[in-house]
Amino acid sequence: MDINELANRYREAWLVARRVSSGINLRYSAFWPEINPNRWEVYQGENKILRLPEPSEDEVDRMVQCMRWLRWVSEEERRLIWLRASGLPWRVIAEDLGVNRKTPYAHWRKAMSRIAIHLAGGRNPE
Repeated sequence: MDINELANRYREAWLVARRVSSGINLRYSAFWPEINPNRWEVYQGENKILRLPEPSEDEVDRMVQCMRWLRWVSEEERRLIWLRASGLPWRVIAEDLGVNRKTPYAHWRKAMSRIAIHLAGGRNPE
């Protein structure tokens, strides 16, 4: 699996996580980072009530699989993967982290490469 495929999988996982109701048992894993909503998410969500459809079992399974892959990266890299999966532009991510615009991309690419190497080596934690 290459970096673009991984990025698409994490984007899908982020979208599924937004649709999962609290009643679905995800077999909780502590690998997903704690994320506080940033100013864009808060702004976009003001005065809106959205009812998204429940995700399918396959979508939830793929999301949990992506969460398990996060054990191979550091907590900061997990947060960076999550921020990028949310669709934020690199400029906004860099501002949130207080770094140069190119720095988050380099760290994200390194983290995604580490996950891809683990997957290519057959070290799937499932």
